Amino acid sequence: MVFSLFFLGVHYLAGPALFGERLEALIVSLISWSLAFSLLSYTASTLTQESLAGLLEQLALTRPGLLGIVLVRAVLSLFQISLLIVPVVLAILLTSGARLELNSAAFLPLGALALSSLGLGLILGGLVLVYKRVDQLMGLLQFLLLGIFLVRFESLAWPWNILGYCLPLTPSVMTLRLLLGEGSVDVDGQFLFLLNWINTAVYLSFGVMFFKSALRKARKLGTLGIY
Repeated sequence: MVFSLFFLGVHYLAGPALFGERLEALIVSLISWSLAFSLLSYTASTLTQESLAGLLEQLALTRPGLLGIVLVRAVLSLFQISLLIVPVVLAILLTSGARLELNSAAFLPLGALALSSLGLGLILGGLVLVYKRVDQLMGLLQFLLLGIFLVRFESLAWPWNILGYCLPLTPSVMTLRLLLGEGSVDVDGQFLFLLNWINTAVYLSFGVMFFKSALRKARKLGTLGIY
């Protein structure tokens, strides 16, 4: 509803020519932001609820361990959140009048976006294990990610375009804008695919290591069962 009202207001006040050829890039950025934040906030919010209920210690004592449970639930939440995103995407496309180029190759950056979001979610989850509450941090992160996703790093000059390759999730968004907005991939686009998965591997690995470190710290402090 928020996205639909936003585009209706823009079309009424300034007409559809306000965005021009940038409309598709804006749509892809907003969709990516909705999907990414939903995925990364799921892990942190679920762990926060369980920490307030005093359930983290019980989950940590299970055979899969707390990290295993978090990973399995993250995979299952991916399907659930994807189903919820579909009507949002349809509403945005119908309201804005944008035309995205459907491409099977887009599943690769979408998968990378999901894995990178899981890495950030594990970082937030690790903070929950130690500090229990990260609600305000999640609120700030929501607007920070929106601002980053709306920046077209691929069109910036050096050295600012390099920043887009280093920030989390941004290579995935850049690749999706290239595929869904333009529908073609050149040599630079293929290089962006490679950087996309390197970026994903780095942040996912760091998220797993950070979560394990936070879990060890919570056990050492004896605060895992405290709510």
